[in-house]
Amino acid sequence: MSNDVLGAIMSQYEKNKNSSGGQKNFEEKDFSKYFNPRLEDGEKNGEVAIRLMPTKDGASPFEEGYFHVMQVNGQWRKLYCKEHNDGETCPLCEVKKALEATGSEEDKKIAKTYKAAKFYLARVIDRTKEEDGVKIWRFRHNFKGEGELDKMIPLFTKKGNLSDAREGRDLILMLGRGDKNNTKVTSIMAEDPSMLTNDKTKANAWVKDATTWKDVYKASPVEYLEIIANGESPVWDKNLKKFVAKGEEVSKQSSTTSAAKTYTPPTTDDSSDEGDDDEMPF
Repeated sequence: MSNDVLGAIMSQYEKNKNSSGGQKNFEEKDFSKYFNPRLEDGEKNGEVAIRLMPTKDGASPFEEGYFHVMQVNGQWRKLYCKEHNDGETCPLCEVKKALEATGSEEDKKIAKTYKAAKFYLARVIDRTKEEDGVKIWRFRHNFKGEGELDKMIPLFTKKGNLSDAREGRDLILMLGRGDKNNTKVTSIMAEDPSMLTNDKTKANAWVKDATTWKDVYKASPVEYLEIIANGESPVWDKNLKKFVAKGEEVSKQSSTTSAAKTYTPPTTDDSSDEGDDDEMPF
């Protein structure tokens, strides 16, 4: 199993490392099922310990997803791309294609801002908040070979399957400040081999937790994306019960809630029906 996981990760890494593209830094609100390593205001550095959850059938613990990184109502957002993730029509991708089709060099530059970016998503346990259960760690593919996955590959190759439930390793993410004062992972270290947990109740809850990254990072409504694609700002109209372009609300008393606030990640059922079985579920 360990060799299968390493092989899956290395195949994925080799496929992606030579891709080309741009990158931007931005912040996004945190929710209960997000794992988002972040320094507090005033902190220059810090660290946080996590454990990658084991996978089935030797699959890589890092899934791939695509998001459009755009400003919405003055804030950076990662918007789920239905074309890349689900094979369905995405209004933002349609704008990109239309701009590229004009043949204008200026339009081609604008089209790049509508390009969906590749992210890695992993199921993890935040050792400082184990009571929260399984969380999703999302980080961007780095085209310069300086990203989080690039920092973990040497650890996998030297120390084996870090996500193994019995002989894996906790990871220590060292945090610092980026050029724009954002939090960035500066380095990653692996602890000594250890069990995922020695607590049977936690083990059962974590292993049975079927939460996927698509449960946490849900797609925004089509009308929300269409408004952004038209260069307008989406707001929630409580009378129409849908998103409309700012200024087109039925009532000025409408609440203006972003999609990120509307779609709250689901909670996890931590109950276990394992009875008195003393065996760990891995």
